Amino acid sequence: MSEREPLESVRAELRRLGYLSHRFERYLLQDALAPRGGWQGLLRLAARGGLLVAVLLATAASLALAAANRLLGAPAELALLFVHVGVPTLAASTLGLLALLVAYRAVLAVARRRGQGVWRLALAGAGALGVTGVGLALGWQFLLELPRGGRVAVAVAVPLVAVAIAKLIADALLALGIRLTRQVPPERMIRRRWIAASAVVSALVTGGAALLLSPPRPRPEPVALPVAPGERVALVGVDGVLADEVDYRLASGALPRLAELLHAGGVVARLERPAPSTPAETWTTIATGRSPADHGVRALDGFRLLGMRTVLARPGPWRLLWSHAGAALGVAEQRPLLSGVRRAPAVWELVARGGRPVVVVNWWGTYPAEPTPGLLLAHGGWEQLAAGDRAAVAPAAAFDELAALAREVAAAGAAAPADLPLAADAFHRRVATGAAAAAARAVAVYLPALDLIAASGVTPRAAFAALVDHELAAADALAGELAKRATTVVVVFDPGRRGGSEGRVIVARAGCAAGERPSLDARGVAPLVARAAGLPQSAELPEPPDFCAWPEPPARLATYGERRPTAATATAEREYLETLRSLGYL
Repeated sequence: MSEREPLESVRAELRRLGYLSHRFERYLLQDALAPRGGWQGLLRLAARGGLLVAVLLATAASLALAAANRLLGAPAELALLFVHVGVPTLAASTLGLLALLVAYRAVLAVARRRGQGVWRLALAGAGALGVTGVGLALGWQFLLELPRGGRVAVAVAVPLVAVAIAKLIADALLALGIRLTRQVPPERMIRRRWIAASAVVSALVTGGAALLLSPPRPRPEPVALPVAPGERVALVGVDGVLADEVDYRLASGALPRLAELLHAGGVVARLERPAPSTPAETWTTIATGRSPADHGVRALDGFRLLGMRTVLARPGPWRLLWSHAGAALGVAEQRPLLSGVRRAPAVWELVARGGRPVVVVNWWGTYPAEPTPGLLLAHGGWEQLAAGDRAAVAPAAAFDELAALAREVAAAGAAAPADLPLAADAFHRRVATGAAAAAARAVAVYLPALDLIAASGVTPRAAFAALVDHELAAADALAGELAKRATTVVVVFDPGRRGGSEGRVIVARAGCAAGERPSLDARGVAPLVARAAGLPQSAELPEPPDFCAWPEPPARLATYGERRPTAATATAEREYLETLRSLGYL
């Protein structure tokens, strides 16, 4: 019998089963009818299948990234993004499919000796579908970051892509099996109506779930907000402090000013921590009262890909590739978190909308400093002042004064590298109680020294306990100073990267009392500061907790509106990126 006769019989049987009636199947199965063998045929099959898998995955991934980073309206950027995603996806899918084919070739050799045929591909196809579905499900957290329309679209597309990839893998395995055995399964292993039904059902389920998980976004309100006279407010964030450390020192009298404020009217609440998140994400949630999906701050940095203008602030699962291989090859430039990424207004920005002065010191998501009534020292300001970066201060006229104060504080301490975070926090406290703060309607200051020192691991445990005593005493003194000017003082203690399960929130305000220790999540801090400051109540934020008496808001709005950044891109982003690295964040 000639070589052509068994090939023709196999081809006829494949047509009878319906395998060659569509171009999609012929693309791979035609390789099964070619006389090539050995590694040449295996590589060709892997390359052909890998190309189709890569096109499917790269299309879905680039559209999801574009939706998350608001690139759907920029076709040129979207095309470049597809190239950046498609090239590594093609390499990975081809190598992955080649490994699967090699493994299946070995399994099939054993199966043939036992008298079994290629109809065992049914199990392999089901396994491919399961693996693909699990892999795509890993992107669900990234999916939740999308706006409502994009979320539903991607949720519907995910099962369709999964089914298509599984079908491709099954056809590739079938082609290999036919080539090695010259046999055809006795019946069609995966019927098209099963594929269509599973795809439709999966799309309806995932699309419906995404729809339920994404409430409609209210339309932005006008920038001007009705405000009541309000009170002076202060918000202090202390990172890297465990809840037990706060409780013990309050009980032992080591925090006398906070104890005095609590006695006059105040509450100690539990801070319910979200799932593990970056400091930028946690503290932006505290400052805005919005979830990370709404305020847009998910990471400490972003990536600008070669040829693109837009920085991808939400890279999703591609972060690992771009931060290592992409940076090494020069196709991905790591960029720091900039203030323009944040979409939701912080509570001090709402206070300042009516022209009332505010003082903001070292809070996440504030670099480069944007013009604001009062004074804004951006995150990393201590280090940026030393580098001469004027983008860290607004107004620019305050740069020289703050730089001189920073040098004064540095000269008084910071004898060793471990002392630098302590000196930086001492400087931040000085700014928060300085002349600008005397007239401010709102003061916000972030103090990360303990979190930075703990994450560095350079301080022995006994010495670190002494540092906790020192920094909590300094935070206590700061709260006492701020209380001389502010009617409501809120101090947030978060365990940060030390890994505690909860934090503490101290609300010092006349008329506050609670029988049992109440709980607040990270979104619950901004609403109480906003209410005390006389701002309207937004439907996007929860009502302030009932353990205090709050004035009625001057109005109730659907939303405070989406934040519109005003600062130009800073020229010293690289210096700020190095600051994040030197602080141990990157």
